[in-house]
Amino acid sequence: MSAQLEVPRLEDLSDVGVVVETSDQPGVVSLVAWANDGNTVTLAWDEIAGSARIRWLNGDDERLVLERETPVKISVRDKRGVIEFHVWSRWEGMAGELIVRVGEHVAVRDTLLRS
Repeated sequence: MSAQLEVPRLEDLSDVGVVVETSDQPGVVSLVAWANDGNTVTLAWDEIAGSARIRWLNGDDERLVLERETPVKISVRDKRGVIEFHVWSRWEGMAGELIVRVGEHVAVRDTLLRS
């Protein structure tokens, strides 16, 4: 089993501009955000399994899917009208940060470095 995954409190997301979808499975949550250009980004996590997934769609076309099996922290914020999904991960001497910004368009930055 993986270490405890730090995630946002669902009640804190009501003013962020995302749709929160909970699952019948404990600890599984999805957040959906829409860019002004019509693209959709879904951030899903499973606290028990210790995993996170980003899925970017342009209509029915899948643009990008990124999965993390070693996330340690997830945060969601509204930064001047742009939704930011942050996923930090750590594994055997490596540390990563995945940032997805959803505003006018979708932008992705994925960094993995030795720690």
